Amino acid sequence: MSDISIIVRKMRTFAERNMAHRGIGFPEQLVLMSLLANGESNQESIAAEHGIDRGAIAKTLAKLEAKGLVTRKVNSKNKREKIVCATPEATSVFNEMRASFVELDNTLFSGFTPEEKASACDLIARMAANLQEVDAAPVSAATAGDAPAAASASPADAAATGKESL
Repeated sequence: MSDISIIVRKMRTFAERNMAHRGIGFPEQLVLMSLLANGESNQESIAAEHGIDRGAIAKTLAKLEAKGLVTRKVNSKNKREKIVCATPEATSVFNEMRASFVELDNTLFSGFTPEEKASACDLIARMAANLQEVDAAPVSAATAGDAPAAASASPADAAATGKESL
């Protein structure tokens, strides 16, 4: 497992554990952070921002709405669209999430100089920007069909076929 995978997994687990007492899972946290950073939005925009399908975002929003953290209303200009707004209670939850993420940030960058932290953040931002295009890129039939074979190929098979094993 790569170091980045470990960091992502640990951060998600941290987020889940720190909000478990409120019953707020990681997807719900993402939506709240998005709404409080960007203001009201429609469901489709939130789904697109996080790479979550529309059905999943509808379920996540229903959970948040049941907890009194968001409201959804029909857009008066487009009756098929729902506008999502964070409630005042969501701000309280967001402040709690932010405090726990500051704690995590301090742990993550423990022993780093301010320059090293800035450099690491810059590199991660560049990696994230590079990956923005992944969701939009079509999956070629050759890549999709070869993925399982490549993953299970031995080093000898990889050398013979020119494919690296994962």
